[in-house]
Amino acid sequence: MGDMIKRYINFVKENAVEVAPTRVKPATTPSTPTRRSPLRKDKPAIKIKPKAEDVAQKFLELTKDNKEIQSLLKKKYQ
Repeated sequence: MGDMIKRYINFVKENAVEVAPTRVKPATTPSTPTRRSPLRKDKPAIKIKPKAEDVAQKFLELTKDNKEIQSLLKKKYQ
């Protein structure tokens, strides 16, 4: 076993080559993205729903002159 370790040490010594470290300059400018961003800034991702108050106000405006709907609502909420 000791003979194998000596052979390995001799092998490493024979093939060991010292290399001076080289300096690598960091990139000074950031790279530009190659694809479009997944965030679309020109239009929203969801459709904005109207508020309940706006819907109720519009319903009242549309049913203002309709006597049939007004009579149904009166009966229901008396």
